[in-house]
Amino acid sequence: MYRRSLKEYISEYKFALWELTKRELKRKYARSYMGILWSIFYPLLRMILVVFMFSLVFNKGIDKYPAYYFAGFLLFECFSTATMTSLTCLKDNRDFLFKTKLPRELLVLSRVLTAFINTMLGFIPFIFVLILYRAKITVYILFIPVIFVLFLLFIAGASYALSIIYVVFPDIRDIHAHVVFILRFLVAMFYSIDWVSEGIQNFIKHNPVYAFIKLTRDCIVYGTKPGSFFVAEVFIWSLGMYLFGKILFKLCVNRIMERL
Repeated sequence: MYRRSLKEYISEYKFALWELTKRELKRKYARSYMGILWSIFYPLLRMILVVFMFSLVFNKGIDKYPAYYFAGFLLFECFSTATMTSLTCLKDNRDFLFKTKLPRELLVLSRVLTAFINTMLGFIPFIFVLILYRAKITVYILFIPVIFVLFLLFIAGASYALSIIYVVFPDIRDIHAHVVFILRFLVAMFYSIDWVSEGIQNFIKHNPVYAFIKLTRDCIVYGTKPGSFFVAEVFIWSLGMYLFGKILFKLCVNRIMERL
């Protein structure tokens, strides 16, 4: 049986996906320009606060520390927000699901894209931070689009799975919140991985969210060649998570409709 590629799937439903994403963005900002401005400047204000509080402790030995932190914060918030909002997307759109024949996974993808667009707004002040701290722009910045596409695949896969699990097991929402809170301290967002023990280093290095952050820092902040270990890591995690989430979603979505 012929199965469409992801590219063909997106091409066919890109208009519907964009309309759903716009709906989520309008719901998020509710015609408020202040909400958009907050999305742009909140990461910058957060960076200023963290740098001010920890400048005497955490920035020793970390070159371009504000940009180092900013990159980690933006990607982690994208992952956190996308997976958190995708948890409830099926239940939140119950009536819509029963009225439309559109693929149900579009609702999940729309929330992932909403979180990603919100993150891109945060990249506006990030660019100024990169300029201010003289980030080294090299040819390796061309890897960023590939890294971000893989990041979206990873998040989409996790979001597919979580949206299904939430319908059957609503307590996953609280578990997710606690896991994300703990994970925030295990991605080397505001400290160097070299400062922790070898055992913890190995754990962090196999954390896919850290791998994406590491590659982004290398390519944007420091202009260095991405390490082959982390490149392999993100490819394996992205494709594995996407396939797992998509297959689980396809197998279970019709069965869980009666639970909505």
